[in-house]
Amino acid sequence: MINKIIKFITSMQFMTLLILLFAFAIGYATFIENDFGRSTAKSIIFTAWWFELILVLLVFNLFNNLIRFRLFRFEKIAALTFHLSFIIILLGAGITRYISYEGMMHIREGDDTNLFISDDTFLQIHIDDRIHQYKYDKKLFLSGITSKDFSVNVDFKDNDIIIESIAFLPNVKDSLFVGIDDGKTTLQLVVPGEDGMQEEYLYDGKQKIINGEYFTFNNPLSGAINFYSEDSLILCSTPYYVSTMSMLTRDILEYDILDTFSLKKKTLHTVNGLNFVYKDIFNKAKLMPISSSNVMVDGNTDALIMNVKANNESKEVVLYGGKGFAGTDNVFAIQNLNFKLTYGSKYYTTPFRVKLRDFQLERYPGSMSPSSYAAEVSILDGAIESDHRIFMNNVLNYQGYRFFQSSYDKDEKGTILSVNHDWWGTFITYIGYAFLALGFILVFFAKKTRYKALSDKLKKLTTIIILPLILSISCHANESLTANKDLIFSQDHIEKFDALVVQDNGGRFKPVNTLTSEYLRKIYGKSNFDSLSSTEVILGMMYNPIEWGKKPMIKVSHLKIRSILSNKDIDSKYIRVSFNDFFDLNGKYLLANYVEIAYEKLPKDRDQFDKDVIKVDERVNICFAVFAGGIFRLFPVPNDSNNTFVTHMQSNQFRGNDSLFVANIIPMYFKAIKQGIDENNWNTADTIINYIKRFQLRYGSKVLPSQRKIDYEIIYNKLDLFSRLFMYYSLVGIFLLVVVIIRLFNNRKWIDLLAELFKWLIIFGFLIHFLGLILRWYVSGHAPWSNGYESMIYIAWATIFSGIIFSKNSKLTLAATSIVSGLLLMVAHLNWLDPEITNLVPVLNSYWLLIHVAIITASYGFFSLGSILGLISLWLIIFTNPNNKDKLKNTLSELTIINEKSLEIGLFMLTIGTFLGGVWANESWGRYWGWDPKETWALVSVLIYAFVLHVRFIPSLRDKLTFNILSMFAIWTIIMTYFGVNYYLSGLHSYAAGDPMPVPNFVYYLVALMSVTAIFAIFRYKKNY
Repeated sequence: MINKIIKFITSMQFMTLLILLFAFAIGYATFIENDFGRSTAKSIIFTAWWFELILVLLVFNLFNNLIRFRLFRFEKIAALTFHLSFIIILLGAGITRYISYEGMMHIREGDDTNLFISDDTFLQIHIDDRIHQYKYDKKLFLSGITSKDFSVNVDFKDNDIIIESIAFLPNVKDSLFVGIDDGKTTLQLVVPGEDGMQEEYLYDGKQKIINGEYFTFNNPLSGAINFYSEDSLILCSTPYYVSTMSMLTRDILEYDILDTFSLKKKTLHTVNGLNFVYKDIFNKAKLMPISSSNVMVDGNTDALIMNVKANNESKEVVLYGGKGFAGTDNVFAIQNLNFKLTYGSKYYTTPFRVKLRDFQLERYPGSMSPSSYAAEVSILDGAIESDHRIFMNNVLNYQGYRFFQSSYDKDEKGTILSVNHDWWGTFITYIGYAFLALGFILVFFAKKTRYKALSDKLKKLTTIIILPLILSISCHANESLTANKDLIFSQDHIEKFDALVVQDNGGRFKPVNTLTSEYLRKIYGKSNFDSLSSTEVILGMMYNPIEWGKKPMIKVSHLKIRSILSNKDIDSKYIRVSFNDFFDLNGKYLLANYVEIAYEKLPKDRDQFDKDVIKVDERVNICFAVFAGGIFRLFPVPNDSNNTFVTHMQSNQFRGNDSLFVANIIPMYFKAIKQGIDENNWNTADTIINYIKRFQLRYGSKVLPSQRKIDYEIIYNKLDLFSRLFMYYSLVGIFLLVVVIIRLFNNRKWIDLLAELFKWLIIFGFLIHFLGLILRWYVSGHAPWSNGYESMIYIAWATIFSGIIFSKNSKLTLAATSIVSGLLLMVAHLNWLDPEITNLVPVLNSYWLLIHVAIITASYGFFSLGSILGLISLWLIIFTNPNNKDKLKNTLSELTIINEKSLEIGLFMLTIGTFLGGVWANESWGRYWGWDPKETWALVSVLIYAFVLHVRFIPSLRDKLTFNILSMFAIWTIIMTYFGVNYYLSGLHSYAAGDPMPVPNFVYYLVALMSVTAIFAIFRYKKNY
């Protein structure tokens, strides 16, 4: 029996089961975190005994299989190194889990400290009998949705002490319960608080400080506001003059110092500047904590209810505390034992002190967005004092402690440092990363590897491909709107105005051409209006707002908004209406009430109408701003520390002649435009542009981008490469696919030449795509994968790249990747992905990020190829019949091999990229893994694709059908990693937390297509293979 158990837990079947359990558990944890908070996910999943057991068994099974498959040989060095790295990484993770600790250190300028508050929560126990002491800190992982009872048996002399948990209440607030057996007579007062009026309760025989004043009830204190109960009356005596006002009659009464008077309800009492209202009195009342929400929130107060038993006597206590702050001590005595219990984070002590000499915050020019922030600190270690600078992506290492610049005080006079103590865990994990990188290299260059064996096998197969695939393309006719034909600009003048430098609200400097494109795209949905460029449209709107206010250019989709605007077109997918249509004859804004209601709701509570009305309102407001003429921030404020540029409407920020220039130059410019339109003489308008340029150089030359960068950005805007490549890739890919199908029935030379032509056309598009990425990199100043749009166009490029790699063996592969890349570029240009170039947030300005994101997103291209090849392979199985079985068998083998090679490359890149992300996190945030949803789902993807590639070791699943089905469906983990985390889960990588976009309809269609294909393929495979 024992031998069977050992055989099972060391089998490949059990390993794949562990991988799937591990992947499911951590994936499920991200949804728990999204709904109930990170602490809950930690409690239920990441610190659970069964989760740790899975990891232990996985390490045991993995090491045993290294022996079983005899990988400790030189010819197997690649596979050994790669798999051994995971064991080392998991060992490092275990050390981090049980030995390391981290927290936050807050320091004000000029102060020094050696304390930091822990990231974890503890039950701190302190017991003494006036002779000896007992101290114990128990780390707790508590959840608001599950019961996690625990107890502590205290070994303190000969005392019998047990401390047991009764309940845990997250996000508590005290509520008054009446009729409680051990309750007391309680006064209820209403006093001013930070968030308005708040209730305060005063127990019989107690004293309490409220808003700086002592209040007592039946326990008088000299100098306090004393309340007494006498029969059915509540009397009051104070050392101050008292004024009262009845809320019912508005009668005012006044009392001298130490006068005794009766408290009345619904009466405002003013004592020494403090207002209070006596609201009610309750008998047998008791304040008891209740949970207001089961969502764990860092910084909120929780309550831990404990039962303390000592020498046959027990006491129930309530401990208030939470994550991120030290809890309130609960001090009490049982017999001769003194207890002090505390729940919450605790303070760690460093063996040295950290002094904040100066905190520095830099912002992007002309905006409030921080570009970087840093803490100038001194380490005070005995007689040794050393100066250091901690800033984003620059961690201070000292004696095993790592300090990361996490946040700062609002007044910018204090810093908050993240502190981590995990030298051994980090060191061992980095060794694992090194083995991982070495294994990645060896797998592709060593001779006896699975990848090399697949390559050799592929050379022996025929490359004839058949695929009866029916494709259809629907083309949408371009809309044509009649522009203002009377408004004719000189193209030479427009080019000069396009090249003017303007500052956007985020502080980025860009040409006017970019800004007008962004505005028109938000209003109209396109970057041109009929035959007019974006700059011509925006200038036209500013020049003649009355005429342009009548033009239908604001995009509206929702039927209810159309009804509000009295538009009867309910059949079109969307309509365009004029600015004037949003106002009635009295000038009332028709959407005003709906917008107000939408903004009053929390993002998670907004329905589709609320979201649409907010979007349409934004378009209307943009139009209003354009018509008002104050959108171009062209003028640098002299000697401004933040290098702010302003519009001509803010001329009050200038002095003397500069103020006159700024205030009048734009009105003069529009007069010159009128002259240019009427007389076709644009000299004056050109001259004014030159004056503006000179003004910019005079006061803003230090921050202005070079003329070359401005010119290249305009070229980038006008080329619009990526939206053009969408159609190019799709059409050429489909043509190549058709040629490959025709070549099955006709092997003439001209068909082969045609296939080669389309192959090189795709490669030409790939090179243009590459140049477009380089151009965007140069213009933006950072790698083009820092937001959703950029990563999509980069993944499309990587997908084409993966197809080119395998195009020598299969032109079908190249055709498939070309079509997929076209679809990816189409998705990139949907409305919810913004192509705008923005400034980087400080933490993203890291070379580790550059490498991490480049590798991990490039892997998505290979996984996309694997999924499409899996789908095509299943279609081959479905269309197999006795007449073509022999031909399709070779084709199926060829595609399956290419698929496996593609997945191997993708898995290696994804794994390396994921753990390089750990290096980035460690260098940026001071810790290499934190179970953030993005890194968690990247690991889920690694595990799922590891399962797909290892399923061949299970005899019952070792066939082409299973592999292709799994490779086809596995892409959903990548989609979840990329889209799901970014737009549906909360975390460091969330772009729309609480306000997720609707699931696109094509997702449901794609799932249905895959499912139907898999079902049909299963039946056909059984019949023909």
